[in-house]
Amino acid sequence: MLASLFGGHSKGVCYETHCTTVKVCCANPCEVAELIYQSQTACYGRQRAHAMHKLGAYDCQCNPEILCAMVYGLNDADEHVRREAAEQIGVSLHKNPCCCSREVTAALTCALADCDRRVRHHAEKALRQCGYEIVDGCCKPSCCGPVGGCAAGSMPSAPTSAPQMAPAPAPAAPAPAPAPAPAPPEDSKAYFPSRLPVQQTSAEMPASSSRLSNLFGLLD
Repeated sequence: MLASLFGGHSKGVCYETHCTTVKVCCANPCEVAELIYQSQTACYGRQRAHAMHKLGAYDCQCNPEILCAMVYGLNDADEHVRREAAEQIGVSLHKNPCCCSREVTAALTCALADCDRRVRHHAEKALRQCGYEIVDGCCKPSCCGPVGGCAAGSMPSAPTSAPQMAPAPAPAAPAPAPAPAPAPPEDSKAYFPSRLPVQQTSAEMPASSSRLSNLFGLLD
């Protein structure tokens, strides 16, 4: 009767009655540690699954480490071990719903995508023990299109407006006119010093040279 009051009988749990009934943890820690070791390191999958089944008999409130071993078992390579781990998590949560934690629910949520159908089934049952409702991602048959998740006529389409033409670009400003070229000089000819015009040389010849020529004429 006392066991039914506390959610069923679990191994390693004792009840003491004085004025009130008190739940006392009395599990052998060495036995629990050995089962956890076997559930993770046994050679064959059936041995690991058997150890996992024995761990489910303990109370997760008194021995929360068994939930760590069960979450570890959800990643086992053998589907029988994963199935047993998911089932025993549900059994432990049924006895003590307070053992639902974020880590446990996250591991069970990942197990919903397991390739084994029975692993997914036990993961769903365990999540329901935590108060979660498992729903299918596709609720309505008409909303299961092959691409995008919704059929063409399941949702109203947004009104489409006529395409608007882009505004014409503004005319560019005219380019400034180029500056006029400078006017050429009046005398555009260039001469070497030895080819200067006769009038220029005679005009520029100094007066001293004309006097010397007159002097040489008198001597003659």
